[in-house]
Amino acid sequence: MFDHRDHQALVYCFPTMKVITWAQALPRKVIWGFAASLILLGLVLIYLGTARPMILVIDGQTYEFRTHARSVLGVLRSAGFEPSADDRVSPQLDDQVTSGAVIHLDHAFPVVIELEERSFVVNSPESSPANILAQADIRLYPGDRVWVDGYRMLDPTRVLEIQPDYMRVDRAETITLEEGDMTRVIHSAAPSLGEALWEGGVVMREGDILSPIPETRVNSSIHAALIRSRSLVINVDGVEIETRAVGPTVGDALSQSGIALVGLDYSRPSVEMLLPENGHIRIVRVQEQIQVELEPLPFDTIYQPAADLELDNLQILDPGNYGVLATRIRVRLEEGQEVGRSIEETWVAVDAEPRVLGYGTRIEVRAVDTPDGRIEYWRAVPVYATSYSPCNLGIDGCNSTTASGKELRRGMIGVIRSWYNMMRGWSVYIPGYGFATIEDIGAGMAGRHWVDLGFTDEEYESWHTWTTLYFIPPVPSLDLIPWILP
Repeated sequence: MFDHRDHQALVYCFPTMKVITWAQALPRKVIWGFAASLILLGLVLIYLGTARPMILVIDGQTYEFRTHARSVLGVLRSAGFEPSADDRVSPQLDDQVTSGAVIHLDHAFPVVIELEERSFVVNSPESSPANILAQADIRLYPGDRVWVDGYRMLDPTRVLEIQPDYMRVDRAETITLEEGDMTRVIHSAAPSLGEALWEGGVVMREGDILSPIPETRVNSSIHAALIRSRSLVINVDGVEIETRAVGPTVGDALSQSGIALVGLDYSRPSVEMLLPENGHIRIVRVQEQIQVELEPLPFDTIYQPAADLELDNLQILDPGNYGVLATRIRVRLEEGQEVGRSIEETWVAVDAEPRVLGYGTRIEVRAVDTPDGRIEYWRAVPVYATSYSPCNLGIDGCNSTTASGKELRRGMIGVIRSWYNMMRGWSVYIPGYGFATIEDIGAGMAGRHWVDLGFTDEEYESWHTWTTLYFIPPVPSLDLIPWILP
């Protein structure tokens, strides 16, 4: 009886037997070459498998690397890095490393250092200004200023995010400050005495006297004296003024504060007294005034026609004069406060005279060359022109009917209501737009003459510009012409 397990064994053995039969049929050289390749591949896999993992930190960047090297220098070289003498390497180059070791390499970079009017270059792997300077054997002293690439470093020990190219050290000068019975020494590289004292924690207040002055340049050791002012509160004209002043008497303090006593004014305490302990001074104003207030009286403007003056021109025939209304007022002040005011008299000191303007009534028909050829006109007015169409009215909805009842199209313009009432149907010309008639009412704007150029929606063009509005002959009846345009 045939066992199914025997059948399964035959199934597995049959392909193996075929391979053996095929291999026996191959030439001997091919078999040996194939065997050698398998051995070489095995050796390569064994070599790669025995490489040890390392962690390289190059200029702050971390890399994982596998190598058979045993020393720090060997690992770096196998990774393609050749450290220079100025580079910083940790551990030492000749130290032996084990699997998983961390090796740091910080490349040195050139930095130009300027110190006391001399400059030199140092190659440094350090990342803080203080360490770079220390590598260059430059010691920082209290008050020295360090500049990196043009920016002052308030904390030279701070680690920089990028490698600097240039550094400058300003050495501090010694400032001896006398303040009353106290003497202090300040070291600072600030350019001026005032800035140096501020850096040294000396806060100057209004009224303090510093010798030499705060703007004095500090380019060597300097001896300074500071006299502190006293805090004062001066009540004058109902206002409390907080100030500071140097001086023994009230008069000295008022003089330094720019407060003068005039006429019958006096102070409490008096100007001869020493400054009070509480620092409060009061100014008492005593004054009586007679004031004359002058108020201009406006003059009227009268217009009259000038036959020899061309249309749209004005001529001053009489400039007119303002009148003057005078009022005499008695004002009483006590301690800077007004306590009484009375009008004693009011009169017209000067009568107003009206101004007379002549407006031109002479009409000249002229000609001008335009894009549409040479035209004649009897009036030319600078206007600000905009455009509109039935559905471009600046409001919701559409409307194609003009104020004159016509269907809006190109060749119809709108003007302000006062113009429309006087000029409806008049012929005009606008350069770039063409000939038109006044058929509609536009909004206008104060301070300028405004016209709206009509279009159909299909032909609509956007206009927002200054241009000239030419009025085309025939000239209307003289009684219909607005001589002065509103």
